[in-house]
Amino acid sequence: MQLKINDSSATAARTTSPSRRTSWDGNHGSASTSDSLLTSSTASLEPPPPGTQDKRRSGPGLLIFPGTAQRHQHQHQHNPNGSKTIAKANDENVAINQLGRSARTTTRSIRSFRRPPLWQAPSTLQKDQEEPEPEEVLERRNQRERRRVVCLAKVQAFIIEFLQGSSIHGFIYLAKLGLNFVERMLWFAFICVALFSIISLSKRTWNRFQTSPMVISMDRNKLVWNTSFPSLTVCPHKRIDELKVEEYILAHPEQFESEEDQEDFRDFIVKLASLTYDNLETLPLNKSYGIPSNKYLDLLYELKWPFEPEISSGAAVKMFIYETQTEFGICHSVNSLVARYNSFEYWRSGDWSILDHGGRVTVHPLDGEIYAQIINLSTAYDVYFHGAGDVPSISKQRYTFPESDYTTVELIALEIYTNEEARATKQRSCRFNYEAEEMMTVPIYSFGLCLSECRMFFALRVCGCIPHFYRNRCGYNHIFGTQMRNGRKLPVCGLEGIECLVKIKREIISLKSDRYKINCNCLANCDDSNFFVQSYRSRVWFLGANLQWGIIDYPKMQLRRDVLFSFADVLVYIGGLVGFFLGCSALSFTEIIYYFTARFVRRMFFH
Repeated sequence: MQLKINDSSATAARTTSPSRRTSWDGNHGSASTSDSLLTSSTASLEPPPPGTQDKRRSGPGLLIFPGTAQRHQHQHQHNPNGSKTIAKANDENVAINQLGRSARTTTRSIRSFRRPPLWQAPSTLQKDQEEPEPEEVLERRNQRERRRVVCLAKVQAFIIEFLQGSSIHGFIYLAKLGLNFVERMLWFAFICVALFSIISLSKRTWNRFQTSPMVISMDRNKLVWNTSFPSLTVCPHKRIDELKVEEYILAHPEQFESEEDQEDFRDFIVKLASLTYDNLETLPLNKSYGIPSNKYLDLLYELKWPFEPEISSGAAVKMFIYETQTEFGICHSVNSLVARYNSFEYWRSGDWSILDHGGRVTVHPLDGEIYAQIINLSTAYDVYFHGAGDVPSISKQRYTFPESDYTTVELIALEIYTNEEARATKQRSCRFNYEAEEMMTVPIYSFGLCLSECRMFFALRVCGCIPHFYRNRCGYNHIFGTQMRNGRKLPVCGLEGIECLVKIKREIISLKSDRYKINCNCLANCDDSNFFVQSYRSRVWFLGANLQWGIIDYPKMQLRRDVLFSFADVLVYIGGLVGFFLGCSALSFTEIIYYFTARFVRRMFFH
């Protein structure tokens, strides 16, 4: 039901009491009988006439302000047929509608505003959503909250118990009763400074143990030790047999169309046999004569000159001479423990086993002057003196002697060996011959072999191939204590590859480069011998070239590699730091483990 505003009753409305207020009933949508009159500025409310309810529509809710009755009377005089209605008051607003076409077009001067949101009653949907939770949900929530509070209280009590009962100095003052916040923070700062000092000094101690735990000392008791006899490698200048070359030329006439080709081939094969990093540029690169690069080494051994020297010595142990392939070509080594692993027969058979090469030849000062001699050399030669566990290197000094001289060489020795206690130390900065996990072409370790492999792989990385005097099959590995090999073949440098090697030969020899990164990771031999030529003399000998060498002056000192800083020293040093700064011992750490395992579980779950 709607109420009608009659402007003609404005005068009667003014005479009413100001204390009278309109009462709205939300359920019935009409004003009450007792409060039918508004204030002095409002019109009287009357029920709408019958038959006009269907023509009226509800508008936006409005409230009438006082002081607008006279304006409505003025508008009513101009528009006597117009009427105003106040719609049914609902939960959100009060609507005032104007009826009639002329009334709707008339400008209204009633000042109005909407009810603020605080005045709006909550909707039925929100009331339905805010239904009270069941008691079981509230009970579970309260239980979780109680458990959380109890758990935090237990943890706090446990930490206080640990700090008060710990044997580590300073911890008790963090939980001691009677101390204020400033005092606790002061003790906490002292403990942090102590921990920082312990960590920093312990890191320095550990770095020292990892980098330099060894010391080299000097032993002067020369009558106690034996001295290794010098090993040497002889590389003859003559390496190709001319008769075999002529037979090869006759067997391959299609490769040699003229005498000039034959002569060029003779020069090519001789220079190929003596090819090394020093003379790479001397090899003719204009023609390959139908020889593939991977057959260079096979051809050189097929055409090699029969070099068969004989050896004799005054030592008690018999010496052997072995043919070996070096960076200088085909050579022969005496008293060497690693020469046989570089032999052509060992490479061609695909063997990777450890050979029985016997022990080193040693001498004692009481043995007197000991010499060894190689006879029947029959050609000029180069000599490299080295230890029994090493190979000749292109970076070491060599001596050249003619084919008609009898040469005597006197050497002095300087040896270094590793103490038995240092064999179990990984930080000794040296390797024994059985530590060959990183070697790829041989099953043993040697400093010289490691450098040779480093040069080989550097050439492979830069030029894409390796020189023919290296073993072109690699892949040797130790897998779970078993020797395994994958048989990977490496490309051998042809004429174009050798031309590339010429450009980087100085970098290959020195293993230093500004353009490329070279990291060989080669360590010295743990038991090593170094020999130095003290003097040599030569005289003409009618029986051909002979070589005699030996030790006259036995070494008066010997170097020994000992462990200076072992793991036990590290443990004692760090333990002293912890005891000095915190006053705790190994039992204190045991106490920490006990508190945060068994004691913690007991306090949290069983107490």
